[in-house]
Amino acid sequence: MSGLQASPEVRAIPLEASGGSPADDDPLQLVQRYRRLLDAVQDCAVFELDAHGVIVAWPEPARGLFGYSAAEIAGSHVSRLYRTEDVDAGLPQQWLDAAAQAGQAHDEGWRVRRDGSLLRASCELRRIDAADLPATAPAAAGAFADGAAGAGFIVSCRDTTVQQAAADHARLSADKLHLLADNLPCTAVCELSLDGTIRSWNAGARALAGHSAEEAAGQPLAWLYTRQDAAAGRPQAALEAARACGQWAGEERLARKDGSVVRCATRMVLVRDAAGCPESLLWTARDLSDALRLELLDAGNRRLQSFLAILGHELRNPLAPVRNAVEAIALTPDTGPRVRRCAEIIDRQLRQVERLVNDLLDVGRVAAGKMKMELTPTPYHDVVSTSLEAIRPTLEASGQQLVVALPEESPYVRADAARLGQVLLNLLSNAAKYTPRGGTVCVHVSVEPARVITAVSDTGRGLEPAALDRIFNLFAQEGDAGSRSGLGIGLALAKAIIEAHGGAIQAESAGVGKGSTFTVILPRAAARAAEPATLARGKAPRRRVLVVDDNADSADSMAELLTLLGHEARAVHGGQQALSVAAAFRPDCVLLDLQMPDMSGYEVLEALRKDLRGRAVQFLALSGRSTAEDLRRSKQAGFDAHLTKPLSIEALSRALARPLPARPAGPAPHRER
Repeated sequence: MSGLQASPEVRAIPLEASGGSPADDDPLQLVQRYRRLLDAVQDCAVFELDAHGVIVAWPEPARGLFGYSAAEIAGSHVSRLYRTEDVDAGLPQQWLDAAAQAGQAHDEGWRVRRDGSLLRASCELRRIDAADLPATAPAAAGAFADGAAGAGFIVSCRDTTVQQAAADHARLSADKLHLLADNLPCTAVCELSLDGTIRSWNAGARALAGHSAEEAAGQPLAWLYTRQDAAAGRPQAALEAARACGQWAGEERLARKDGSVVRCATRMVLVRDAAGCPESLLWTARDLSDALRLELLDAGNRRLQSFLAILGHELRNPLAPVRNAVEAIALTPDTGPRVRRCAEIIDRQLRQVERLVNDLLDVGRVAAGKMKMELTPTPYHDVVSTSLEAIRPTLEASGQQLVVALPEESPYVRADAARLGQVLLNLLSNAAKYTPRGGTVCVHVSVEPARVITAVSDTGRGLEPAALDRIFNLFAQEGDAGSRSGLGIGLALAKAIIEAHGGAIQAESAGVGKGSTFTVILPRAAARAAEPATLARGKAPRRRVLVVDDNADSADSMAELLTLLGHEARAVHGGQQALSVAAAFRPDCVLLDLQMPDMSGYEVLEALRKDLRGRAVQFLALSGRSTAEDLRRSKQAGFDAHLTKPLSIEALSRALARPLPARPAGPAPHRER
């Protein structure tokens, strides 16, 4: 029986009547006094049982508690007030037997009201012997059938349903708090006494410090600190601050059980009781190791981005004069076959280096989430054709066959043409790289109502099934160490660009030695209005071009290339030199490097616009940097275009073919009234 307890025998104390002893009162009056006193009790039901547990007296408070009238309940066994399962378990009889033996028994459990509802009750059962009754109350003594075995029992029941519910709620809340504390990730939660002694120790504390709850219980807070910090008084200072201010927070070095040290964000909060008096301290510690590692990684990533930007600029600067020289050789009609073959080799390798540099810079932008796309309706055939023309010399040099299948009418896609062309060129370059001499590279474009699908396949060395997803990871390379080449960034970059276009890319292979197929899926777009055709290569109007670059090779080779293209060009090697010759040379176009030691390109631009006031001059920025911020800054400064080193003839010709600006080169002259 839940809560059943035997109590030591307690003798009944006769009730003294007011104004005299019980012997002076009539027995019936004495019984009536008892009844009136019992009826006056409001929060406790007191009723009588005979020696067998049958109800023989039922005052009004009992009716209020259980709902039965005296007529309904009289003669019933006390088990009528119990649940069926408790009766089947024999709990009422166990209670009666315990009280019969010890004189008193306590029981706490569920009881049943007349309407079938349950209440939680705290009940005391006291045995009343005939000898305990007043000698002048024979009527009362005669109410019990078996005086020898015991006159009967008095039952007092108090409804504790609300109190029990409150206790259960408090226990449940405490259990929830303990469960929450034990499941806080990477967080130690401890309760401390006001002097800093550890009272409780959750699972997070064990994981953080390595000590069990048994080891931690009763230890001072300083036990968790490093020896140096404990000697310096840091734990005591934290405790005093928390007690004085109600809370404290800081970063502390804590010592683990294995001797290692972990840096933690710690907090202490003062806990008060219902009266508002300080009761304990709640101490928490969170491991900052992962946060510090992420901070270091983020700082390293920022340094990497800065390094890649500098690397790209420094690599593009020397590539620019090489590109200019190759283009100049190609435009010179009287060069011999040997020189032309060498120039073609240089051109192919130079294009490969340019792609690597661009990929390196783009990977840095993707990692930093800074890659920008300008998506416009674009004829897809133009993107494919440009990529095929760029890869064709490489395929021819390797003796590989190119097979192309395009639909008759070009579909349109919303694309950044340069980025999308970069993806296709990467896929074609991979196909050429891993296909043996004499192999075949195929490009097949098909159109569906909502999609454009491009398959780039080859007859190369193929891929293992496990590698089909892995190859799109950054720096992933397949094959043994001796057969690997490249940086392992092309496919990761291609995936990022295609997904930024709202598309997808996937790889397929029948196995090693059976070739590979890379499929690019892009959403279709509506066609845009036709634009006026651009001038063909070499057909740009003749310009007077001032080339300003502190790299003498770059400036001189660009001037030579412009001369071969039919323009009049002059090269200068610094900002001051540009200012000294600009007025006499009177250029139509200024090709201006942005980073020079004596003057920046922006400073030269501002000065030249004043010196060439009144002339329509085209200013073209030339730089190894081409981020969105670089483009924004040059446009805001007043440049007509931003060109990136190394500069191809196509890009140069397109820039020079633009009409000269209608505005004068400098601000309007000041006129006095």
